[in-house]
Amino acid sequence: MKRVSRREALRQSARWVGAAALWASLPARTWAALALPPGWTAEEDALLTLIGDTILPATVASPGAAAVGIGRFMIVQATECYAPGAAETLRRGVQEIQAASQQQFSQTFAALGVTQRENVLAGYETRAAAPWRMIKELTLLGYFTSEPGATQALRYLPVPGGYQGSLPLGKTERSWAL
Repeated sequence: MKRVSRREALRQSARWVGAAALWASLPARTWAALALPPGWTAEEDALLTLIGDTILPATVASPGAAAVGIGRFMIVQATECYAPGAAETLRRGVQEIQAASQQQFSQTFAALGVTQRENVLAGYETRAAAPWRMIKELTLLGYFTSEPGATQALRYLPVPGGYQGSLPLGKTERSWAL
C-alpha cells in the first residue's frame, strides 16, 4: 500500500469536501448546473465531458460520466479548488488530446468513434502523466460524488441498517446517550 503524507491526505480530503459542498448547492442534480468559470468555453466543457464519458461510459446498470455533466465539474474543480496552475494543466491536457486525435486519425476527438477515442486516450496516458492523472482523478471524483454515481454505480445505503425506534434493553445493558 502506498504511503500518503499528511499534507497529501489533507489535500485529498479538502477536495472531497469541496466536491460534496458543490453538489449540495446545486438546484439540479447534475454538475452542468454549475456556472462555467470565466476563460473556459462551451467547446472545452463538451470535450472534457466526452473525455470523461470515454473513461467512464454508461452501462446497463448506471449512467456514464456525461450524464452528470463531468466536464463542468472538472473545470470548476481545477479552477476553484485545486492549486494555482491546475486549470492550465487541465487545459493543456485538452489541447494535447485534441492534437493526438488529429495526428492519429485526422479528426477532432468529438468526431471519433468510441474505439478510436479509447485508442487516443490510451496513447495519451503513456505520454502525459500530469494532465492525464488530473483528468482521470477529476472524472472519478466528480462521477462518484454525484447522485447517479453514488447511488447507481456504487452500492448506496443512506443510513446503515434499518430504523428500529424502540428496542428493549437487557438487564445489563445501558441506555444510549443523546
